[in-house]
Amino acid sequence: MHTCDQCKAHNHCLSKVNLFKELGVDESKSIYLTAFHKDYEKNQRVFSFQDPMERILVVRHGKIKTLIYDEEGRENIIKIYLPGDIIGEDSIFLEKSYEATGIAIEKTGVCEIDKDTLRNILVSDINFSINMIKSLSRKLYESEKLLEILSIKDSYKRLGAFLVYRSNLTESGLVELNQENIASSINMSRETVSRKLSQLEEEGFIELLAYKRIKIKNLVGLINLTSM
Repeated sequence: MHTCDQCKAHNHCLSKVNLFKELGVDESKSIYLTAFHKDYEKNQRVFSFQDPMERILVVRHGKIKTLIYDEEGRENIIKIYLPGDIIGEDSIFLEKSYEATGIAIEKTGVCEIDKDTLRNILVSDINFSINMIKSLSRKLYESEKLLEILSIKDSYKRLGAFLVYRSNLTESGLVELNQENIASSINMSRETVSRKLSQLEEEGFIELLAYKRIKIKNLVGLINLTSM
């Protein structure tokens, strides 16, 4: 772990995060001077359940899944973080521990930002404070939406609703997750996910481009199907 040269070079890390885009030069400099970056291999642990949240994490590239394990050791995915996502911003003014384990889904880079630096910016910059509130509100909305999806009993509609949810998060019309991660996210078996994806493709809602890439072809139809 070392000072984040990528942050320093053209604010590379900060430019990925909407929360930081409107910061002034001095605020941006104060962040990258106290930031560190770390790189992780696929399936490497980024943090563990109950580790203290000592710094704020920004995903530079790759993906991180947060998960908990059930009594039989099976993983249940809580959330999947994409490039530009922030982990732990709700701990800036609190002493908190991670409530799940974080695992790199693929080769992943993380920028770690000092909490004290962000606290000072929040106190001095009203616009940054407002954006932070918006960011936390959006995360709360996403969590509530995922709980709503998990409450859908019909597996076909639950999968469709999850694809709508993921597509809306990326705003790209693509869902880039493998079937195991989708299954763990919505409490379904991989075999069921595979069958239902094939059915959704046959009915023209999606196109399976590759093992880890799903193109949404009929977003409105999926929304109507799932009432989401």
